[in-house]
Amino acid sequence: MVDLVRVCYASTATFPSNLQGGIEVEVGRILLQSRRNNSRDKVGGVLHFGDGYFFQCLEGNSRTVTDVLSRIKRDTRHRDFKILSKTEPNKRLFKNWSMKYVPVETVFSDIMARHGLDKFNPYQFDSDIINQLLEACVFGVDPVAELGNVDTKTRGFTGWLKRLING
Repeated sequence: MVDLVRVCYASTATFPSNLQGGIEVEVGRILLQSRRNNSRDKVGGVLHFGDGYFFQCLEGNSRTVTDVLSRIKRDTRHRDFKILSKTEPNKRLFKNWSMKYVPVETVFSDIMARHGLDKFNPYQFDSDIINQLLEACVFGVDPVAELGNVDTKTRGFTGWLKRLING
């Protein structure tokens, strides 16, 4: 049995904005380094940067993810590190990505707007928003918008997959 963990966190950038080619220069450096390290460590995940905030979700072996998070916390390119969620899923959501980067997209804006958020601020995310954002990252669509309004009991990754499979 694999000791699998998925951890999502928020932090605030400490570097000035420097967009080149649609991506912050420092974010590009972070992605390059994390993809190399995560491939080696068999850690997967997704990174979003917007409005000066990072939202990242990592998954892999519990001990390895803990080590990676310790390294991330020490990085001076951000501050105010806060764990938003920690789960022990049955299987990987990001098994094919060492680190996927998701830029500001309409789907993120739609999900946040539905929850009364007008700016990207991951410190305000609850588990429902996090699950919907992760689903959007994996499947490329807003799960609630695609399926219409659903009862909050059927939201979340498992509920969404069941609805998708069962039509």
